[in-house]
Amino acid sequence: MPVDRLAIELLDPGHPRDGVSILGGEPFAQPDGLLALVLALRSGGCRHILCYSGYTYEALRRQAGWQPAIRAVLDEIDVLIDGPYVAALADGAGPWTGSANQRVLTLKPPPAHTSTDGAPLVTDRSSPRLP
Repeated sequence: MPVDRLAIELLDPGHPRDGVSILGGEPFAQPDGLLALVLALRSGGCRHILCYSGYTYEALRRQAGWQPAIRAVLDEIDVLIDGPYVAALADGAGPWTGSANQRVLTLKPPPAHTSTDGAPLVTDRSSPRLP
C-alpha cells in the first residue's frame, strides 16, 4: 500500500483519535519508509505521533549519523518508547511499555516542559506527555 494511502486510512475521520502509534517489527529498520509515513501523517493533520523501537534513543541517534532519515524521524515524532522487550522484566512494565527497561521519551514536549539542554524528557512510564 502506498504511504500516502496508508496515512489517509490511518487518519480516517470516521474513527476519532488524538494521534497515531507506530509499532510492530522494527519501524526504524526501514527509515526512509518510516519518514515518508511520518511526514504524510503530519501533512494530513496528525497532531501526535508515538513510535516504539527496540533500539534505544542513543543507538538511534548514532545510526542517524549515517542514516539521515532516522534523525528526521526523531526530530518529527512526539514520543519514542525505546528499548528491547525483555520478558524477564515484564512484571515492571507500565501501561505504555512492555518491560521495565523501556523508556517513554517525550521528544517534542510542550513549551513549558522543554529541557534546557535539548535532551529528551523521560516521562512517567504510565502516561507520556503529548504536546
